[in-house]
This record gives sequence, C-alpha cells and structure tokens, in this order.
Amino acid sequence: MSRLDYLEAILTESRKYPELAQLMGDLRVGAALYGEPLKLIQRLLGVRRYLERSPESRDEVSRIVLNALALRGPMNVSQLTREVAREKGSASRVTVRKRVKELLDEGAIEKGEGHEYKLRISAK
Repeated sequence: MSRLDYLEAILTESRKYPELAQLMGDLRVGAALYGEPLKLIQRLLGVRRYLERSPESRDEVSRIVLNALALRGPMNVSQLTREVAREKGSASRVTVRKRVKELLDEGAIEKGEGHEYKLRISAK
C-alpha cells in the first residue's frame, strides 16, 4: 500500500498528469476494498481454528459470540445477546455475559472501548 501512496504523492505533486494521479487514488481505494473481505475471512478462519482446538469453548453460544465479533466488529453484551437470540431463538443476557467472561479469560476476546468486546484471535 505504501508504494501506491508514494506514487500517488509524486503524481499529485508534479501536477503533470492529473488524470493519472486520480487513477492512482482510485486504485488505492480499490485495493483497500479488496483487502477487507480477506481480513473478514482471516478472522472467521481464526474463530474456526480456535473452536476446533478448544473443546471447552465449543458450545453454541460461544460460537455465535465469536462469529458475531468476527463479522460485525466490537459489540457489547446486549448486542451479543441479540445476536445469540437471532440465531438460537432465545438468549439469556446472564448466559451470554458468562460466556463473554470465559472467552475473555481464555484470551479469545478482549475488552475494547467502553463496554464493548472485540475479537483477539487471528487465523495464524
């Protein structure tokens, strides 16, 4: 990415080829958009590998919580409870909070800003 930024900066400063500078900017944006789905896939693969190697975390609530954090990013307990209820049909905030605490203690998730939790595991 830094090479594209460098080329764009040179072309923008020279002002000799303004259409080329615009094209480089569009190319940079396109490359960034291409990278996001790949990052999502990496997060989901990380969740899958974590669940495969951690038998104690294989319950459905933990799986839903980890997948929700991988797909949607940082969420609080209420948002996670809604995600679990959406998939299971019902959910207890107490149960979700307990699973979040367990996942936090195991290092699979971490506390984000405020009351939000975010995924910590990766595909590696």
